[in-house]
Amino acid sequence: MRIPRTLNALADRRRCAFTLIELLVVIAIIMILVGLLLPTLAGAKERGRRATCKNHIRQLILAGHMYGNDFRQCVFSGASEVEEDEHIPVICTNTRAAIVQYSGSYRILECPGLGKPFGQQEGWVQEDGYGYVIGYNYLGGHTNTPWPALPGKASIWLSPQTLTDNPAWPLVTDLNDWSPGYRKTFAPHGWAGPILKGSDSGNPSAGGATSKEIGAVGGNVGLLDGSVAWKPIQRMDHYRGSMKWEDSGCFAAW
Repeated sequence: MRIPRTLNALADRRRCAFTLIELLVVIAIIMILVGLLLPTLAGAKERGRRATCKNHIRQLILAGHMYGNDFRQCVFSGASEVEEDEHIPVICTNTRAAIVQYSGSYRILECPGLGKPFGQQEGWVQEDGYGYVIGYNYLGGHTNTPWPALPGKASIWLSPQTLTDNPAWPLVTDLNDWSPGYRKTFAPHGWAGPILKGSDSGNPSAGGATSKEIGAVGGNVGLLDGSVAWKPIQRMDHYRGSMKWEDSGCFAAW
């Protein structure tokens, strides 16, 4: 018996087609592969951010050295616009202008992982006329340090005033900062990127928890001598980041 040519063609097409089960298996395999690759890609992107952030901190410190060579070895001032009230992520207008002038770019003033209002050419102007909030802790040129240790903590820090101070003193650190009073927490480096719970990089939903508590894994720490190194969050100490405020001020880890 001779089978019609059209029936042979139909049988061939059926042999080449996927069954529903086969399609589901293929889709499942693809989803597993995507699930395995995405964390790797996210981790690679975060490593790139850390490298860029490290370079920003180094450039900021080098700008401070060039400034010091022109102004009797002094570092940039850490003062705010409000006399006798200082916060380590806040600098005055003159200091910001000097940093941009000596570095050649406003972009070095914040970690690339931080979203708006950071990263803008006009800068983030702090409420109440304190000055500019930058995306790092600037520890140089502050007055009356060491500020008191946090309750239950013993860690204090000294602010470099000149380039001839102890070269091992921290000068610029990543913004692992929080304020229970303002309900803000910054964590620029999580395992796979910055911790951003919503559109606000300050993570108000965290209620002022520490950077570690919301997922920070570490940060870059730049010293007065120009060296910059990554430091895991488990090895960081907690410090007072405001001159005279308690819960409504700034706490920081580096």
